[in-house]
This record gives sequence, structure tokens and C-alpha cells, in this order.
Amino acid sequence: MKTILITGASSGFGKLLTEHLSAKAQYRVIATMRNTQTSNNEVKNELGKLLNVEVLELDVTSEQEVNTVIQQVLQKYQFIDILINNAGVFGGGLLEAHSITQVQKLFDVNVYAPLRLMKAVLPSMRKQQNGLIINLSSMLGFFSIPLNSVYCASKFALEALVTGSYGELIQKGVENILVEPGSFPTELYQKAGVKADLSEVTNSYDGMAEQMTEYANNAVYSAVQKHNPNALSVVNKIIGLLEMEKGTRPMRNPIDEISGEQFAQKVADDMAVLAQTQMKAYGF
Repeated sequence: MKTILITGASSGFGKLLTEHLSAKAQYRVIATMRNTQTSNNEVKNELGKLLNVEVLELDVTSEQEVNTVIQQVLQKYQFIDILINNAGVFGGGLLEAHSITQVQKLFDVNVYAPLRLMKAVLPSMRKQQNGLIINLSSMLGFFSIPLNSVYCASKFALEALVTGSYGELIQKGVENILVEPGSFPTELYQKAGVKADLSEVTNSYDGMAEQMTEYANNAVYSAVQKHNPNALSVVNKIIGLLEMEKGTRPMRNPIDEISGEQFAQKVADDMAVLAQTQMKAYGF
């Protein structure tokens, strides 16, 4: 039985993934989340009743908690076969209207948290010459759009961490890969998130931010209504990756039911070709 640790399992992709993996006898799921005694107590009890699921308290922004939980799981089960870095927060607003503190908060969850988890599990994975890390990124890790520059930057950073370290870790038997969803109707967009907090700066743009936000929201809503993307597609994508043979998993795995699977994959393929061409030009 393989041990899978999932972060951010209280809602969205993390919760759906936990529910679907519990039906598979070959996996033991460690579902982690914050606030298990307060706001997430109900979902903790719900998931805790599932077969082969154990729910643990984990604030991914705390290095001490991350290291404690990882060591606790390793002591109990000897090995973490698969880490799924799913926890994340959304953001929005004008770049200038974000305080540096607010930017740091978003990066703490979307960039530093997955890095903390990677660093915590990698020593045991390298020792075993085996392991899989799946990082939930976004199609917005490929390009940046107005009012989302800070969020996009956090996903750009995650993409860089994973793609750059892939060649380091694969030689040690560890696969570090990305899943890059487009827009799917999950709780990520409904939560408060980490948004622009300098209202005086936003107001000085004379309503432009509000107009652009309304336009973008209407556009995304229309696209979602038209294409009806199903979050289970992402869950099935991840489960498919789990079941692939070691060494055959693609590093990048985009999935977007609005722009289309072929378009999303072409973007990823083009990025790979550009990177290979640039590295070859420099003699790598």
C-alpha cells in the first residue's frame, strides 16, 4: 500500500482527490488541512470516516508544523511514496495596490509552502531512490494577465522550482512534476484569498480596476457556463499520473476544458521546445 500525503484537502481538488483515492485499495491517504478543530472540523470528520484516509492538522506556512507532520508520518508508515502539493490561495487586484506584506502572504502559500514540503520529504525519497511529487500549478503559470499579476507570479515561481529541479531529482529516483489546471469551478475562487489591500491606490485608478474586474468575471463566467468544466477531470488526471509507470510521467500536465486539451498541451510542448533550444544554444 502506497502512502500519499495531500495538502489543502479541506476543499476543492484536494477534497475530491481524497474522496476518490479512498476507493482505491492500493493507497493510504494522509489528508492534511488547517483548522481541524474549528472551521474545518466538519470536513475533517467527513473525510476521516473514509476507508484508508487519515486526517492531520497542517498549516503549510509553518516550517515547524511541516517538519513535525512529515516526521510523524514517516515514523508511522516508514515512507511517503507520493506528495501532492495542492494547497493554494487565489489573489487579485492591481499590482501597485498590493502591499509587499500581502505579496509575501500569497507567495508563502503558493511558493514557499510547496518548497517546504518538498524539502521535508526529499531526504527519505532520495534515500529510497523512489518518490513522486505532484504540484498543483495553473495555466496562469504560463502567462500573466491584468489584475492577476501577483498570483501569476507565484505560479511562475512554482513552475520554475519544479522544472529546474526535475533534472536534479530524476537522477535520484524522484519525479517532481506539475499539473496545470485552467479555470474550474472550485472553492478556490469563492474564498477570500490574498487580494490587493491598498484601497487608496486602487481608488486612484478612477474605477479602472472595478471595470476590468467586472469584465473579467463576466468573461470567465460565460466561458464556464458554455464549456461546463468538471473538476473531476483534474482529479482523474492526477489519478492517471499516479497509475503510470515510473519514468513515463510528463513533467508538465496542463488540463483546460475551456481552451481545449490540445491547445493546453501545445502550450506546454512549446515551452519545452523553447527551453531545450535555449539550453542547447548555451552548450548544455
